[in-house]
Amino acid sequence: MNKDQENIDDIKEKLKKKRQDTEYVGYTAKTPEQKDSGQKELHQDVKKTADSKPVNDKKNNAVKKDTPARKRTDKKTSGKSDDKPGVKAKKEPTPHDELALKIEHYKDFEAQDSGDSKENKTVTGKKEKASGKKKWGNKTASENDRKGKPLKQKEKFEFKRIHMYIGIVVFLVLLLAALLWYVFTSASDVKEIKFEGNSLVTEAELEERIGFSKGDKMFSISAGKAEENVELLPVIEEVSVERDWPNSVTVNVNEYKAIAYINSEDLYFPVLENSRIQRGYPSAPRNAPIIYNFEGEEFDALVAALNEIEVDILESISEIYFRPTDNSMRRIHVFMNDGQEIVADYETFSDKMNYYIGIRQEIGDDTGGIIDMEVGTSYLPYDSADAREIKDNIYNEPSQVGYIEDINVALDGVRSALGEIDSASDE
Repeated sequence: MNKDQENIDDIKEKLKKKRQDTEYVGYTAKTPEQKDSGQKELHQDVKKTADSKPVNDKKNNAVKKDTPARKRTDKKTSGKSDDKPGVKAKKEPTPHDELALKIEHYKDFEAQDSGDSKENKTVTGKKEKASGKKKWGNKTASENDRKGKPLKQKEKFEFKRIHMYIGIVVFLVLLLAALLWYVFTSASDVKEIKFEGNSLVTEAELEERIGFSKGDKMFSISAGKAEENVELLPVIEEVSVERDWPNSVTVNVNEYKAIAYINSEDLYFPVLENSRIQRGYPSAPRNAPIIYNFEGEEFDALVAALNEIEVDILESISEIYFRPTDNSMRRIHVFMNDGQEIVADYETFSDKMNYYIGIRQEIGDDTGGIIDMEVGTSYLPYDSADAREIKDNIYNEPSQVGYIEDINVALDGVRSALGEIDSASDE
């Protein structure tokens, strides 16, 4: 189609040039002889107009002013005088008239050409549209249908109850699959056991008591049973066993505080704040005094007094001895970490001992004496008679109480019995 259109346009251009080159008389083309005669006449008219120009400007201006009116009057008078009544005179065509006729003819021809070109364009456009309809007939038909009919609006999604049920079912299925995977794989194994708050009891002892270990299933352990077993230890005040999903367990224990230590065969056992001795768990003394010769009521009274003493003062006490005399059956002898000696009554010991820091500031750095807290509170230098009397009475008392020896003997008997049972089982 494009090639045919180009050929048509070329033919039109050639015809247009040919028409422009040809001259017409009226609506007929001139012959070569008419062309030559017309050109001669045109040259003669140009010479005549050049010769008839006025010499001076004034005459020229007058002629210019009078020329249009005179021409009109001349035409009228000539028409009236020459023509016979009732007969119109024929005008002979002049070269100017021929030129005007040519120009009008060309204008009509160009208008006709432009109209033809527009018609050709419309024809070609229609052809192209027709071909387009043939190629894309289905598409144009559908487009016309769309133009003719109103477009349907897309329906908005509405959440219905059935959608909620489907979502719940899908969620439950996924949850069940996740639970089955967790239960029947190693993902549910205990991989870490953390112990917190223990200082007197070892982690090995606690792990033995809780009843489970690493590799057991998280859902199979019994936290309540583990807490009961750990609470059987005398040092434990409270215990909590918590699962830290997905793979760890935390055992948090709260121990009774060790407020003193007792010595037996060069071993030190902690004395707890509940007046119980943690036998079987020897440890080095730290942040608490070592007590000697206390038993029964005296032991309980001293433990109660130590519980009421401030922590920083309790940590500064090194040793406490029970030194009863005929004049004072509740006398105790105290050695401090700073080298100071104190004599006191264990029933009033806690009340007066809480002022030790202020008393020590009043004494200064001097440690060459004894602080007497039995009746009042006084500082007795070593060279005084009262200080010598106190020291003589203190060091004459026995250094060991009988009940501790009895306890050691009983423990030895238990050990020997256990050894005999083990030997019998081996045999």
